[in-house]
Amino acid sequence: MAVLSRTGRSAACVADVAGQLARWPDLAVSHTRNVVRFRTMGREIIRMPGDHTAELLLTTSVIDRWARVLAGSQRVTQGHADGWVKVEIEDQNDVEMFLSLVSVALKANRETPVSRD
Repeated sequence: MAVLSRTGRSAACVADVAGQLARWPDLAVSHTRNVVRFRTMGREIIRMPGDHTAELLLTTSVIDRWARVLAGSQRVTQGHADGWVKVEIEDQNDVEMFLSLVSVALKANRETPVSRD
């Protein structure tokens, strides 16, 4: 996989995504020094570490159903844990794809109970 440049443009795209998501009523935003996180129904579903990437809890069932489509994208890779994907956000097309995936993740996470370990 090629290393993507970390341009000001990609940082602006990620900031644009975070700003848009902060206005979504189903998401609660929190900030730490290094990460912007979004939660829904008590579950973290988005992590944005401040570079040109974001991680999304898409759920294993959605990833399994969409495996071919996701594998065909050069912008979507395996995330840090099961059910998570990492998305490179470099331009407006990536922004639109990520926002669409967030919509799918919101629905999928409403249908998947939160584990209380």
